[in-house]
Amino acid sequence: MIKLNFGIIFYTILGILSLLIGIYLLQYFILLSIIFFIGSFINVVFIHKEYSLNKSDKTEYDENSIPDEIIIKYSRSGTIIAIATYCIFLILGLFFLLGFNFKFTGTAIVVLFILLGFTGYFIFKIISQVKKISQIVISINGKGIQIKNNKRYLWNEIQLEKIIVKRLVSRESKHDYKPEINYLYFFHNNEKIEIKIDDFDITDYQLAQVLKICRARFNNSDLTQL
Repeated sequence: MIKLNFGIIFYTILGILSLLIGIYLLQYFILLSIIFFIGSFINVVFIHKEYSLNKSDKTEYDENSIPDEIIIKYSRSGTIIAIATYCIFLILGLFFLLGFNFKFTGTAIVVLFILLGFTGYFIFKIISQVKKISQIVISINGKGIQIKNNKRYLWNEIQLEKIIVKRLVSRESKHDYKPEINYLYFFHNNEKIEIKIDDFDITDYQLAQVLKICRARFNNSDLTQL
């Protein structure tokens, strides 16, 4: 049973409104209606993400439930949201390009290049996000931790591995709310390593469990070799 919270309710209402506006605009501006359909889709992904986070907070890992190697990638839902958002800006660029009444004047040429640059930029951003879907960011196994394509950090060279939370504090903020950012944190040969993990397909709680289990596997394998 889905546990309703403010986030799920908010995204549901916003998604329904976007869908209704998109249907209404179909008879006037198809491109603009597509923008609202995409907005409705984004809210559906947000609802799924919110529900998945609530569910994953209760997930407990043990030795038998963790494979030999944990592969961590960018969050699929986060990447989909980014692609959909960039598509909205891409469609806006196309909308203005199609409606642009070009004349051979200096101002018109400048505006045309701005619109082409705006549209091209978001095409580039969409392609970049698509490439991120299959990209492996972190690999953790009984030997150590590997970040992207760099050399693996071995467990016997790693110390104090854990998940830490940093709170962003703004001097201009008048509210008590402080955004939190989670990091994978460890020392490798006295060098501090910090990797932001909020954009990945694993929660901070899950990753903390993975670190403990993989460290234990290394310690146990090290003992058996003695």
